[in-house]
Amino acid sequence: MRSFSKKLTHFSLYTLIFGNPLKSQNAEEHKVGILASIPIFGSSIISSQGYSVDEMLYVLVALGAIGFAQVSKVSLGVILLLVSIMLVYRKAIQKYPKGGGSYTIAREFLGVNYGLLAGAGLTLDYILTVAVSVSSAVENITGVIPWLATTPNHKVVVIVAIIIFMTIINLRGLKESAAVFALPVYFYLFSVLALVGVGVYKIVVFGVDPAMITPPIATPTHALTLFVVLRALAGGTTALTGIEAISNGVAAYKAPAQKKAIMTLFVLGVIVAVGLSGLSFLASKYHIIPTPHNTVMNQLGLIVYGQTIMYYMLMVCSALILVIAANTSFAGLPILLNLMARDGYAPRYFKNLGDRLVYDKGIWLLTIIGILLVIIFKGDTHLMIPLYAVGVLIGFALTGIGLAKHTLKLKDRNWLGDFVIFSFGGVVSSIIFVVFLITKFREGAWIVAVILPAMMIFFQHVHTVYEIEKDAIHPSAADIEQFTNRIAEINHRRESSDLSEYRNKSIVPVFDINKVVLKALLYAFESTPLVTAVHVASDMERAEKLRKHWNESNIGIELEIIESPYRAVIKDIIKYIDQLESDLRWTSITVVIPEYVPNKILQNFLHNQTGQLLKLLLLLRKNIYVTSIPYHPPTMSKVD
Repeated sequence: MRSFSKKLTHFSLYTLIFGNPLKSQNAEEHKVGILASIPIFGSSIISSQGYSVDEMLYVLVALGAIGFAQVSKVSLGVILLLVSIMLVYRKAIQKYPKGGGSYTIAREFLGVNYGLLAGAGLTLDYILTVAVSVSSAVENITGVIPWLATTPNHKVVVIVAIIIFMTIINLRGLKESAAVFALPVYFYLFSVLALVGVGVYKIVVFGVDPAMITPPIATPTHALTLFVVLRALAGGTTALTGIEAISNGVAAYKAPAQKKAIMTLFVLGVIVAVGLSGLSFLASKYHIIPTPHNTVMNQLGLIVYGQTIMYYMLMVCSALILVIAANTSFAGLPILLNLMARDGYAPRYFKNLGDRLVYDKGIWLLTIIGILLVIIFKGDTHLMIPLYAVGVLIGFALTGIGLAKHTLKLKDRNWLGDFVIFSFGGVVSSIIFVVFLITKFREGAWIVAVILPAMMIFFQHVHTVYEIEKDAIHPSAADIEQFTNRIAEINHRRESSDLSEYRNKSIVPVFDINKVVLKALLYAFESTPLVTAVHVASDMERAEKLRKHWNESNIGIELEIIESPYRAVIKDIIKYIDQLESDLRWTSITVVIPEYVPNKILQNFLHNQTGQLLKLLLLLRKNIYVTSIPYHPPTMSKVD
């Protein structure tokens, strides 16, 4: 019965929703292959090819009949840009096996500020992808479910519920999200490619039925100019949204990871090229005029399929793929924030893997901000769309220019071809970004000019704070010597004492050797000689480095390393405390928590606050005493 009760404690609502924790050593088993990665990293780019034709036509229909003749040419320009960007990210995947997209390349080859600009742009793009994709999907089904259209609050509730559902699925791990979303994604691919194939076949064999042609605009309202073509090209680049995520997520692939990531990139490139060129060709032949409530996909579906089961499957899958498109952001943003946190430009807790071997803090951040945007804009995609795709264009531009600069500097074998390809992608993306910003400025794109610099300042501030803290708590050789001398003095004073007289055991959770830890250890040792420093290790290689440093520094206090296969620091410390509490030698256990206190209270959010949570959980334990040892760093100016 006791064993059964113990098992029941592990069965909780949390594990029911999010699944059982996964061991670090099993990480390779939960990585993905090419077929599984397409729904994870490719859902955004797969979905965007559908409405990118609409974005081109919104500009080109103003040219009248001439505009329809330009659709295929503009889509060819988008495909050429796609090929260039694919080759750019292929190089990025080869160079950075652990993941490194626009942020890493721009930072390394163009400088820190350009890297932060790329990071800010992509962060904005990922967040907006969630808000826009899910909102658009719900808007598309308001005709089928009128209840959603009766009040904006109903629509917002449904959008928020879908985002929460996406969050739960992604928190369960990569393989779980791939399994859930694979079928709708592949059904959508089949229905779109079948639409293109059947449509092109009918035109080639039977020609175009004049009765099916939508009448074009009678009088052109614009002349064909380079700027108009660039505007249409800018609209078409929405078909490229999400391709960045693969280069960041290389580490999520099974071995050989780089080869599989590159193959996925190639497969997605072919899918987008075929789908975009085919849909553009059909739209130009049938003179499709898109409207917010009658998309190109819907009109072509009726023309090619009629009201058959294939048409309804296309429409259902089109709605589902808009929801699933958000999955790319749930996979991409946490990895991007992890890379930035490793460099010290994002809060450190974004480096930590969650229970299910995903960067859960990044997923939660995406969920919270995505929901806030939906609530603020009431799920209106028209208000959010001007900001959409701006970040990804910045990423394309900086990646291409960065690699072009690097190639020109090295001049390796066959460097000229790479230089031309990288430069083309970087320059064209830059031009399109400027055009997009100008044409959408009054519609809300001006906000980008405010948000991106603000985000860059935030990232730089985070880095500055961490640099100041690192300098403030790093112990010098003199600090270590002073600590060991003090420990020796205390030991000398206690030479005549009988250790069995001490009934209080003290433990000090430690992550590294620094001034904060030394202060807590000294306090604990002055109270009792029965002190153990405890390090919970999710990375045993790093733990062994700590042990080596500990011994070399002659700390003089026992260090115990607890292996944490599930990366559950709090849970493992409490389990260790439970074992100590059951030892009859001790009447009480004191947990001495080293606590870094920032000079500014708002900087607390940059820390995990593990100590605060541990104190809270131990509050009601009768024989456990908790002591916080605060370390107040000296007031310092910005690090040189």
